[in-house]
Amino acid sequence: MTRQTLTDWLQWLETLHPVEIDLGLARITQVAEILELRQPGVPLVTVAGTNGKGSTVACLESMFNADGWRPGCYTSPHVLRYNERIRVGGTPVDDELILAAFAAIDAARGNITLTYFEFATLAAAWCFRERGCDVWVLEVGLGGRLDATNTFDADLAIVTTIDLDHTEWLGDTREAIAGEKMGIARAGRPIVCSDPNPPERIKAKASQLSAPLLQLGRDYFFNLQSQGRQWSWSSANDQLAELPRPSWLPDAAMVNAAGAVMAVRGALEAVALSEQGVREGLRQATLTGRQQLLSHEGYQWLLDVGHNPSAIGLLAERLKQEKQAGKAVGMAFALMQRKDLEPVLQQLIGIVDQWFILDLRDAQSHSPAVVDETVRGLGGVVLGQGDAKQAIQSLEQWAVSFETCLVGAGSFRVVELLMRAGIGEEHNG
Repeated sequence: MTRQTLTDWLQWLETLHPVEIDLGLARITQVAEILELRQPGVPLVTVAGTNGKGSTVACLESMFNADGWRPGCYTSPHVLRYNERIRVGGTPVDDELILAAFAAIDAARGNITLTYFEFATLAAAWCFRERGCDVWVLEVGLGGRLDATNTFDADLAIVTTIDLDHTEWLGDTREAIAGEKMGIARAGRPIVCSDPNPPERIKAKASQLSAPLLQLGRDYFFNLQSQGRQWSWSSANDQLAELPRPSWLPDAAMVNAAGAVMAVRGALEAVALSEQGVREGLRQATLTGRQQLLSHEGYQWLLDVGHNPSAIGLLAERLKQEKQAGKAVGMAFALMQRKDLEPVLQQLIGIVDQWFILDLRDAQSHSPAVVDETVRGLGGVVLGQGDAKQAIQSLEQWAVSFETCLVGAGSFRVVELLMRAGIGEEHNG
C-alpha cells in the first residue's frame, strides 16, 4: 500500500498491530533505541493521572512559551486533527513533519509491530528532536507504568487526581491505579502530586525511589479569591499573588494549575521559569474541549470532553452555577460503552432540564436507545435523538424561550461532532 498522505498513514496504523491497546514497553523501547530517541538531552516532564492531565500540560505549555522556551508537547486524543497531538511552541506540527517521522519509524521497526499510540508517541519524540525543542512534556495515554510514554525517563513526574477509570487495565481501587500512575517516577527524581486526597501508594512509591515528593496541601498551596478571576500560590520558598486564572478551570480543577506552577517554581531547577513567564502563561493558557465556551448563531455553548464520574462532577458544579444564575440547561450527550452510564447520568440528571441524545454512529458507544431509556428512567426529560446538526437545531429551538446554557458533553467524540457541525466561533464574554 502506498502511503502518501497523513490520512493514508493513519488508516494503515489502525491495522498494523493486532489489538488497539497492548500495554508494555518492549516493542516501543526497541524501536526508540534504534532511532536514538531515548536520551533527548533536554528536560523531560511526564504527566500521569486520571483527571487533569490535559489541563496541567496546557498550563505548562503556555508558561514555557511565555518564558521564551520551545516546548514539545504530546497529548491525546485529538479533537479535530491528528496534528493536535504533537505541538512545538504551542502550534501543531504540519503534516510533512509527521509523515517524515512515520517514514523513519517504519524503516526502523523492521518486523516489530506497533500500536497506533506507540507509533504516535515515537513520532512526537522524533518531531521534538527535529525541531530542537528545549523541553519535552508528555501526557500519559493510559496508566503510566506500561504506557508508551514511559519508554522515556522523566526528569520530573507530575501525578494529577486519581480516580476509577480504565479499571479493566489499571485495577479497581484508587490505590491500585495510583501504583500504575506512579510507574512514571524515576529514582531520585522529583514528583509533583496535585491530587488533594492522594492515595497512600504515591507517598510509599516516592519513598521507595528516594524521590522528592511535592504534595499539594503539604509542600505547596493555593487559594482562590472569593471575587474575580485571580488566585494565589505558595510553597515553602516562594509565593505568587494575584495570578491570572485559566478561563476553563472550575474551582475544583484549579489543583491542576497549582501543580503546573509547582513544577516550574522549584520542583526541578532545569525547568525553572520566571514569575513573569508564569503569569503570562497562565493568562494565555487555553484547552480545547474543557469547559470551553463557544458560540453558534448567537447561542452560547459549553463543550466538555469529561467522561468519567470525577470529570462529570466538575461539569455538574459548573452547571449548578449556571442554574443559580437563572439559566435552564440543555445538553447534547453521548457516552462510550467502556464508561458506566448510570453513575455519570446521576450527577447531571437533576441539573439538566432537556436532554438531546446524540448518536455517535459508533459501535463502541452506548446506543441512543439505551441512553434515552436510562435518562428517562432516572427522571430526565428527553428532547430528541439524532446527529450533531439535529442536536444543535433542536436545542437552539428550545432555547428560544429561555435564558439557557447549552452543553455538549460525555466524550471527546461529542465535542468533535458538535464542532464539525458548526459550533466553533469563540465566545468572548
